[in-house]
Amino acid sequence: MPMIRRLLGGRTERSRKSMPRLDGRSTSAGVSVTPERALQVAAVFSSVRLLAETGSMLPTGVFQKSGQTRLPAMEHPLAPLLTYQANPHLAAGEFWAQVLGWMLVRGNGGVYIERNNGGRPVGLWPVAWTSVEQRRIKDTGELVWKITLDDDEWAPIREPDGLVRSENFLHFRSFGVGGAEGLSPIGMARQSVGTGYAANAYIGSFFARDASPGGIVSVPGTLKDAQYERLTRQWKDLHEGFDKAHQLAVMEAGAKWEKTTLSPADAQFLEVYKLTRAEIAGIFGVPPHMIGDVERSTSWGSGIEQQSLGYVIYSLLPWLTRLERTTNRLFGDPSVYLKFNPEGLLRGDTAQRYTGYTQARQWGWMSVNEIRAKEELAPIEGGDDYLQPLNMVPSGSAEPPAQRSLPGRQARAGDSAETPAAEDLPSWITRHFEAISAFFAEQGERVLAALGVTPDASAEDLIDLAADNEELTELLFQLARGLAAEVGAATAATLGGAFAVEETTALLAAGAASTAANVNATTVEQLRSTIALKAAPAEVQKAARDMFDRMTETRAKVLAQARVSQTTNFASHEGAKQAGARTKTWRVWDANPRKSHQRADGQTVEIREDFTIGKRKGRWPHDHRLGVDEIAGCTCRLQFNL
Repeated sequence: MPMIRRLLGGRTERSRKSMPRLDGRSTSAGVSVTPERALQVAAVFSSVRLLAETGSMLPTGVFQKSGQTRLPAMEHPLAPLLTYQANPHLAAGEFWAQVLGWMLVRGNGGVYIERNNGGRPVGLWPVAWTSVEQRRIKDTGELVWKITLDDDEWAPIREPDGLVRSENFLHFRSFGVGGAEGLSPIGMARQSVGTGYAANAYIGSFFARDASPGGIVSVPGTLKDAQYERLTRQWKDLHEGFDKAHQLAVMEAGAKWEKTTLSPADAQFLEVYKLTRAEIAGIFGVPPHMIGDVERSTSWGSGIEQQSLGYVIYSLLPWLTRLERTTNRLFGDPSVYLKFNPEGLLRGDTAQRYTGYTQARQWGWMSVNEIRAKEELAPIEGGDDYLQPLNMVPSGSAEPPAQRSLPGRQARAGDSAETPAAEDLPSWITRHFEAISAFFAEQGERVLAALGVTPDASAEDLIDLAADNEELTELLFQLARGLAAEVGAATAATLGGAFAVEETTALLAAGAASTAANVNATTVEQLRSTIALKAAPAEVQKAARDMFDRMTETRAKVLAQARVSQTTNFASHEGAKQAGARTKTWRVWDANPRKSHQRADGQTVEIREDFTIGKRKGRWPHDHRLGVDEIAGCTCRLQFNL
C-alpha cells in the first residue's frame, strides 16, 4: 500500500529508511548514514536512550499561575493525558519517551490531537515524522500537516485526506537555524557517526579474519602448491577466529616462528574508535561517562556528582523545555502550563535527597507532611506546621520574633498590658469615618447617575458588587494596617517587646474583604427595598439620595467605630503575642454589661486559646466568631500577662 500511494499520489514520499533531507547522507568513511543505521552505533544508541529514558521517567504536573502564586491544577481535563495516559494504548511516560526519541534521531516529533465532539482533547497520538508533510494554504498562508500513515501505524485522524490544521497537531522541534523543521543531530554530524559505524564494522571484520597467533611462519625454499594449500588449511583450521587465537602452533620441515605486532593502522584503530565515542557524546550534549566513556576528563566538574548535575542542566533541561513550550499550546491559557520535575532524578541518591529535605525544613518553606508526601508516606498530626529560623525576620522588623521578649527586657517592662479603648483613638475613628463616608458618597453618585439613565434598573444593575468590594477592601485594609501598626507596637512595647505588622497583613486583608462584602451586600438589599417603594422616577431618585445621605452620616459613623474597635482588639492581641505574653484576661468596662460578658469578666486563658462568651468562642472582643449579638456595642477589653 505505501508503494501504491507513492506511485499514485504524485509526490515524493520520504521512506522510513531515510532521514529528512539534510544535505545528503554520504560520509568520508564511505558509509551512508541513516537514523536506523546510526542507532547501531553504541554511542548513538546510548545517548538517545539516556536522554529519552531520563526525560520520560521524570514526574510531570500541570500548574496554574496567578501573580506570584503557583498552584497545582491536576483537575484540568488535560492533566490525565499528559501525566497518566496519553491515549488508550500508550502511557504518558512511553509517550514522552517516543516523542523525545523522534526529536533526538530525526530532529522532529509529531503528535496528533484527538478531540471529542465538544472540541476537548481526549487523546494524544505520536505520528512517525516520515509520515508527516508540511504544507501551506496558498490563499491564507495557514500551516497544515499532511499525514499519511504507513500500514503499521494508526491514529484516529478524522480530517479528510489527512490534512490536519495546526490546532490539532503538535510539532516538537529540535535545534534549527530556520525553516519549519528542526535539524537532526545525526544528520548534521553524520561524519562522526559514519566513522563510528565504520569502526564497528572494522571490529567485526578484524576478528572474523584474524588468523594470526601473534607472529609469522616462514619455511626455507619454495612450497609446492599441495604443500602450501595443506599448510594454509591447517593453519586456518587451528587459528582463524578470535576463539582460536594464540593456540599452540606445530611447525615442521624447517618452518620458523617470528613474533609480529599489529600494523600502524590497526594499532591506531582503537584510539579512533574511542575518539568517535567522545565526539558522539558531544553531539547529544551528554557527559561521556554516562555512555560508558570514563577515560576522558570533562570541564563539568571534578566528580561524577558534578558531571551528573551538568547533565541535568545542560543536556536534559533544553529538551524538556522544548517539550513544555510546545505542549503548552494545548491549554489555550498562558496561566496554565506543563512542568517536568527534574527532582525525580534524585530518587536514587538518598543522601542528597535527605539533605535537600533538611534544608527545606530548616528554612521554613516545606512542612513535614509535604516532605513525607514526596516519600510516599502518610501525613502525621502536626506535620503541616512550618519552621521559622531564629535569625530570620520579615523586612522592617527590629529583631527576630523569638528575641522580642528577652528576660532582661521583660524585667524593665510592665508585667501586663491592656487593649486601648476605641474612644482613646479619636483620630483613627475620624479617619475611618471620613474615608467610609466618602466611599458611600461616591457610590451614591454612581447609583443616582445610573438611575437617571435607566429609571427602572434593579439594585443589582445599579451597584457593581465586584468593583465596589475591591475598592472598599483596599480602603479598609490600608486603614487597618496603619491602626494595627500603631496599636500593636504600643502593646508590645508595654510588655517589653516589638511588633511586626507584616506578620498580620494576611489576616487584616481577609478581615477587610469580609467586611467590604457584608457592607456592600447590605447596601444592595437596602437599595432594593428603597427603589421598590416608589413608582415615579423622581421619587425613586429622591428615595435613593436620602438613603445614601443617611449612609454617609449615621452608617459611616457606626461602621468606623466598629472597625476601629475590631482592629484595635486584634492588633493589641497580636502585639502581646509577639512580645511573649502567655495569658490573656477578659475585662468588662461597661457599667451595665450583657450577662454573658458579665460572666466572662476575669476569665483567663492561654494567649492562643479562645474565650467562652455565652454559647460562642472568640479570641478577643469584636472577634467576628462571637456573632453580631455579642459584638454590637461591646466595650470590653483584654489584659495581657507575661
